[in-house]
Amino acid sequence: MDSDTTRVTPQILRQLDAFSMHSRRSVLGLRQGSHRSLRRGHGVEFAEYRQYELGDNPRYIDWNLYGRTDKLYIKRYLEEENVSLFVVIDSSASITHPALRIKWEFARTLATYTAYIALSSQDPVTTCVLGYGASPTFWGGRAFAGVNRFLDATAASLPEVPRNINVVSEARRIASRMTFPGICVMISDFLYPTAEVAALLSAFRSRNMEVHAVQVLGPLDIEPGKGTVGATLVDSETGESLPVSLDSESRNVYQARLQSHNKQVREHCLSSQVQFTSTIIEEPISACCIETLNNMALFV
Repeated sequence: MDSDTTRVTPQILRQLDAFSMHSRRSVLGLRQGSHRSLRRGHGVEFAEYRQYELGDNPRYIDWNLYGRTDKLYIKRYLEEENVSLFVVIDSSASITHPALRIKWEFARTLATYTAYIALSSQDPVTTCVLGYGASPTFWGGRAFAGVNRFLDATAASLPEVPRNINVVSEARRIASRMTFPGICVMISDFLYPTAEVAALLSAFRSRNMEVHAVQVLGPLDIEPGKGTVGATLVDSETGESLPVSLDSESRNVYQARLQSHNKQVREHCLSSQVQFTSTIIEEPISACCIETLNNMALFV
C-alpha cells in the first residue's frame, strides 16, 4: 500500500498537472478563475450584443456594426470565474475498519489529488470527512500543504475500532455549510440501502451543487473470504456476526446482489443528474487514483 511519504511525488504532480477541472454548468464565483461565469462582462469569449446605454464604456462599441446599422451596440463577453470545490469523504466503518482500510487510503489519496487540481486553477477547496468535520477553505497552489495536514490529522484520529456514524445526518450537517453553489465530489463505497444513498446525495444536490459520486470498492467487497469455504462474517457497521458458507453458489448469490445494488445506485445517479464513477481498488493506489480521475466527467 502507498505510504504517506510516497502518496504525492514529483512524478505524480506532473501527471496531475495534465488535468483541469471542468464544470458542466456556468458558475457564479467569488474571484476571477478559469470557469465560464453567469456574468457578462469583458472577457475573451464573445457572448452577445447589447444596445449602447449612457454610461457604457465607448471602447466596447462595435464601430463596424454601427457603420452598417447606424446604431450603437457594445460587445459583451463571457467572464471566467472560480468555482468552489467540496471534497467529501465517507468515514463509516465499512471504509475505515482496519481490515478495509485500503478504501480509506484510496479515498484520502483521491481527495488529495482532486484538491491539487482545483487549487492549481485558483479554485477554492474545502475538504470534509463525514463524522470528523470540514477543513478551512483553501485557496491557491500553496495551500495544498494545508489539505494534506487536514487529511493527515483526520487519519491519525481514526480509532482502531471504527465508530458508527449516521452518514445522512452528517452529510446534511456538512451541506448546511455550503452557502455558495459549486462542485461536490462525494467519495464512498455507497454500500447502504438505496434510499440512504439517495438521501446522502440529495443533501448536496439540495444546496444547488454539481455532484460527482465516486464509488470505491475494495478486494473484500468484490470477493469476501477468498480461498475459504466457510467463515464468520462480521458487520463492520453494527458488529453483528453471521456464520456463512462460501461455496460457489453462495458467492454467485452475493455477486448478483452486489451487482444489482450497484446498478440501482448508478440508475439513481443517472436520474438525479449525478455523475457516477465506480472504482475497484488495485495496487498501487496512486496509479488507481490517476485512472479514476481519467474516468471522471469532472476532469479533462
